[in-house]
Amino acid sequence: MSIQALTWVIYDVAPDIKHADFRTLLVLADHADPQGMGAYPSRSTISRLTGYSVRTVSYALKSLESSGLISRGDQRIVSGLGGYKPTVWNLNMGRGAKTASLKNAETPVQHDCTPAVQTDCTPAVQTGVQKTRTGVQTGVQHDCTRTEEPYIEPRESNARARKPIPIPADWKPSEEHRALADRLGIDCDIEADKFRDRALDSGARSADWNAKYRNWLVKGKERGFATPKDSGARRRFTWGSEEVKRVLGPIACEGTDTYMALACKVADLLNQGLDPDMLRRQLANVPDNVLAEQLFEQEAAA
Repeated sequence: MSIQALTWVIYDVAPDIKHADFRTLLVLADHADPQGMGAYPSRSTISRLTGYSVRTVSYALKSLESSGLISRGDQRIVSGLGGYKPTVWNLNMGRGAKTASLKNAETPVQHDCTPAVQTDCTPAVQTGVQKTRTGVQTGVQHDCTRTEEPYIEPRESNARARKPIPIPADWKPSEEHRALADRLGIDCDIEADKFRDRALDSGARSADWNAKYRNWLVKGKERGFATPKDSGARRRFTWGSEEVKRVLGPIACEGTDTYMALACKVADLLNQGLDPDMLRRQLANVPDNVLAEQLFEQEAAA
């Protein structure tokens, strides 16, 4: 692993490259030497580490090469490997700086206000140099205004530059998520409930929960475990569904294993077709200590 190469990718590469290109470049930096040379992870390895398909990784490598951020390295490095030999890549760590160089960098300019150099003086420098009674030279005027471009703070535009946090309590799918789910033929609401429950149950943390849910939808479609969109299908409730929370209301055991068991029982009843409003009215005045008993009776009746 090269800290220098990773630092270059995170802080010096232009922030407007595609997300797939950025993550692919991070993997190459992780496999390169301190000078950014000799990285040769296979496309399948990059695919496994980034979560993108091999085809997407191939496009990302082609894009990075065409932009000049990477170039093909010494292929003799992998000559000793048996069977398939991956491509060797070098990271061009002199490219992709976020701050531009000075416009007149090729011409050194002195800013010490000495009379030896004229630096864009306004008004023009007088050629005659005279001395006053105090012995101070006069007749040379310098603007001495620095022309350096201002420092640009690195932008934290990618998820790796932000601090991972648990899933927010008010997180819900965006319109972009729903449009993506429609294109993939996936039920966005059901998948959102599954995604939220998984995040809460595992205690996962992420710097970008919206991006994580997009990956959830795409991977679910690719691997076949996403719920197909069917307008005639009945909605499936889980223990973390908002409707389940409304049925139970605020109870003393909230946040405990007992609450989760009760919530699962409510979700089962709703999935069996029980009306949420009717169940909420029936449980409104039931004490917490007999709530589970009442739910079992409701399940038996259903």
